[in-house]
Amino acid sequence: MKPQKTSDNSKANETTTPGLMEWLRRTNFNDLVTSEMHSRDFNGSRSEYIFMRVRLLSIIFAILALLWIPIDILIVPEDDLGPILGLRIAYSGLFLVLAMLTSGAQKLHCARLRLTTFVLIPCAFYVCSRVVFSGSTDIEVVLLGYSFLPYLTVVLLAIFPLTLVEGVGYASLVSITFLGTEIYFGDSLTISTLGDIWLLTLLAGIAVWAQLAQLHMLLRLYREASRDALTGLVNRRVLNKWLKLEITRARHQERPLSILLFDLDFFKRVNDTYGHLTGDKVLQAFSRLLKRDLVNFNLIGRYGGEEFIAVLPGQDESAAVAIADSIRKNCHTVQTRGPEGHVVSFTVSVGVTGLRSTDTTETLVRRVDKGLYSAKMKGRDIVVLAEDDTGESPEGSQVGAA
Repeated sequence: MKPQKTSDNSKANETTTPGLMEWLRRTNFNDLVTSEMHSRDFNGSRSEYIFMRVRLLSIIFAILALLWIPIDILIVPEDDLGPILGLRIAYSGLFLVLAMLTSGAQKLHCARLRLTTFVLIPCAFYVCSRVVFSGSTDIEVVLLGYSFLPYLTVVLLAIFPLTLVEGVGYASLVSITFLGTEIYFGDSLTISTLGDIWLLTLLAGIAVWAQLAQLHMLLRLYREASRDALTGLVNRRVLNKWLKLEITRARHQERPLSILLFDLDFFKRVNDTYGHLTGDKVLQAFSRLLKRDLVNFNLIGRYGGEEFIAVLPGQDESAAVAIADSIRKNCHTVQTRGPEGHVVSFTVSVGVTGLRSTDTTETLVRRVDKGLYSAKMKGRDIVVLAEDDTGESPEGSQVGAA
């Protein structure tokens, strides 16, 4: 297996400070609106990020809720003190339970559910406190220690990396709770209430802006760390992580799993003959072909130099061989033009193997690498199903011809 190369084919763009127009050009706003275009790996990282922040804030809220009890004793009327202390203890207890939950830290739907709970707890406490204080003659004084909750909740949402849809959704939940409560307990929307709504809306807008800025920065850092700069495919580190997860998932679901290892034939000759810029164009052309032909499989990456790996969940070896051979044939129809106008065509050799019951990530990759080596030894531009350690291939041996 060739190590990850840092040749001229992987030259990084020079670091510059982009202006506003350049930033707008580079920013994919679909990434900021919803999470539909985000990779599963990034969603897992973002989910863990949200999980840790919800957990920390829940612990802080649980403690601060109890520390407010002496103030309640001082300002809450005696008739309302018992119910409000019960509410405060329940409020603190719910945050403590939320902080103790550890399951699903890397699942986006679990992170959203956890954050929704984090928002609902102070909303529910605010509504219940208004119910308790509804008959109090000094309600304005009493609510002085409670009316800040909607504002505090909205402001705290600013520390989470959320999409526009998520951020607006959570801010709307708080705003609707506040507005509904004010309408229910007040005769009408007073000037003071309208001012509160305006302030809450302003804070929500700032919070959403901060959320999008965090999300954009996380996406940029993630892609710089996980993507190959030249092809846009994931790099070797992420591939190994994906493969390990897919092996676990395949065994849990009792379904097949296959991997393809591609190597562009005589790629060094392309670099030597036409230059590294033309070689870059060939790598990019092949990457686009992989993304097009494997549109139903997003587990594709550049493994090193001119080598690429595709992970095919749910595909047995015979199906994987057919997919690999289709890609091999499609390479014959692709040509790319170098910076100096040279038209270059290319072919690819492919190793294929499927998951065995005793496989680890290392043994699976080692076996498919042997299949690729065999394809190159047999003349290149063919697909070879890797042999087991016994020296026998479970289904056929090779497809295609040099």
